[in-house]
Amino acid sequence: MKKIIASLAITLIFIGGTSFGNAADLPDEQLGNPPAPTSAGYSGVNYDDQQTLKRSFSYLESWNSANYAQSGSTPCASADEEPCASSNLIFFETPVSPCSSSINDDCLVSLEAKNDAGQWVSGSLVETVTPSFPTMGTEALKKYFHPYKGNPSRGIPNPGSPSIWKFPGISHANGDEFLIVPKFNAEMLDNKGQKPIFLDVGIFPITRTQNNSNCFFYSSKECFLRWPFKAESSFRVVIKTHSHLVGWFHGRISGPEISTQVLSDGQTQVSIAGTVVQVPILAAWAKNTELPKDLNDAIQKEFEDRGNQFAGTASIGGNTKDRALQTVMDDRNMAFDQNTMWRYIQWLKVANDKAYATNSTWSFRSMKETGQFSDCIGTKGLSGMVTTNSNAYLAGPPNFEDGSLTYKVASPHFNSKGEVQVGTYDLAIRSDVARCIYNFSKAPIQATLSIVYDTGEARTATTVVSERDGWLHLSAKNFTYSNPTIKVKLTQEAAPAATPKETPTPAATLPAPAKSTITCVKGKTIKKVTGLKPACPLGYKKK
Repeated sequence: MKKIIASLAITLIFIGGTSFGNAADLPDEQLGNPPAPTSAGYSGVNYDDQQTLKRSFSYLESWNSANYAQSGSTPCASADEEPCASSNLIFFETPVSPCSSSINDDCLVSLEAKNDAGQWVSGSLVETVTPSFPTMGTEALKKYFHPYKGNPSRGIPNPGSPSIWKFPGISHANGDEFLIVPKFNAEMLDNKGQKPIFLDVGIFPITRTQNNSNCFFYSSKECFLRWPFKAESSFRVVIKTHSHLVGWFHGRISGPEISTQVLSDGQTQVSIAGTVVQVPILAAWAKNTELPKDLNDAIQKEFEDRGNQFAGTASIGGNTKDRALQTVMDDRNMAFDQNTMWRYIQWLKVANDKAYATNSTWSFRSMKETGQFSDCIGTKGLSGMVTTNSNAYLAGPPNFEDGSLTYKVASPHFNSKGEVQVGTYDLAIRSDVARCIYNFSKAPIQATLSIVYDTGEARTATTVVSERDGWLHLSAKNFTYSNPTIKVKLTQEAAPAATPKETPTPAATLPAPAKSTITCVKGKTIKKVTGLKPACPLGYKKK
């Protein structure tokens, strides 16, 4: 007899609208933002989360208050000097250097790649690079690119550097050098370093040149063009840190293999491996007066809430009090939570169901928080990871609602070449964490996975479910973004009954995690959500 414990439903969202073409002679990885309109009164977006790694700053500062619109900040030369020494509102960002005889804290332990024979080979360090920002003014450079002395015991690492690597017998579309940008950053870090530090890591095939408007990354002496990976390229990154990393990761790889351990010096070492995926990029411009009303209203409200400041890159500055006199590209890539997912879906109405670019990508990042599963995930070690090639997705563990786990992603239906975009989804969750969430016993977990489209049609897709080495792995490949639902039912064999000759030892009874029910409303629709820490679905508000 089997008892069904939970089901996992991942909703993939597709909406159509208007899109941009791209330069046929360039690989998509070199396109950058779409060309800006030449007149004012336009808003744009570029949802490419790799842009956060393109700007690899090193700075440390203390903010005067948590109100971004009204607060100022003060750069610090050291974490042990005021105002940073006692501040509970610390911002910092820095790349991560390779470990060496002189660098043993908060560093890149190793980088490996898989060769054609399927064997892992170690990379050799070519050099570290000092980032540069030729388009930034002097004052901005002083603020966002200055050396400082960290304090690892407070979760503030010393500044580091991105690095370039080669692998024996491994190349990419136009060479054999690979840039890795691992980066730590924190926002509103408390004085004792108890809040999470965010880790953002990306690998990029590169060639070097002196000056090119399509460069992805600039060093102090040259710039680097980004190129596609070879198909099925796989990499493994190992990083160690004193900083507190939240226990859930998300990213742009397929078939993730993850592990973590606490070292004798107190640092946490994280190892993540996986294969490159093709990620569709949504980028579009639209006249403010032609935007969907709800979207335009939301942008206007944010503009006013920020003290009439736009977030993004201004092509036309104009009067800062009036959006009609400005043209601004929002390239913050905010598409990883419920509110920003809603905005992404609105932009899909403008983007005509076709991606502006399709980039081969290998990256991952940690979470800010773990929501309703924090009690099971805890504060130590790596508990799980969601990876997908979807342009927008909810980054955390799947939400529990109506007895199911739900995970939402959204992408254009077509890639930049006009072909149907093929989706990938992987969930790896530590077995003990899954047992905590679902109140499992120690018996083996079974699972079945199916993909059903909104028409009721079940199309061909590759699905894999397994439990090994203390991890539960769920994988779906080769589906499309035409609104299917992926469902995973987790089951467990009931414990065998005792025989008459046996005197069973009473098992300790553990209290099940307390669940609660909330009421959510959307217009006239009422929905009840039950869970450990229930949250309303996208578009609903708690009553």
